[in-house]
Amino acid sequence: EFTEERFTSKIKELNIKFPHIAYAQAMLESGNFTSKIFKENNNMFGMKQARSRINLAKSTQYNHAYFETWEECLMDFAFHRATYLSKLRTENDYYNYLGKYYAEDPGYVGKLKTMVNKHKLKDKFK
Repeated sequence: EFTEERFTSKIKELNIKFPHIAYAQAMLESGNFTSKIFKENNNMFGMKQARSRINLAKSTQYNHAYFETWEECLMDFAFHRATYLSKLRTENDYYNYLGKYYAEDPGYVGKLKTMVNKHKLKDKFK
């Protein structure tokens, strides 16, 4: 069963770098954990099924990766970050990466920063 408390705890357990940004990404990508892709695919990040790295997706549904559990989605997100983003050192490096390579929406980074501040997401990971 997904709860925001369990999600926060799992992010901490996986030692995800810049956890407050990851949390904001999940909120934004899943419509605050209400989207069809989240509810039916257990996919809170809107990820596609990876083709060239180890991944935990079981299949593709609705053109997005399908996971058995939301925990597997979070672990897959952590695998992606470990595979491709391990050289990013600062929060600003991560935001720059997201704006340049990840997001289709040109306002994505601004939306994430607003969410981090509005919902005091850094406080969840102190």
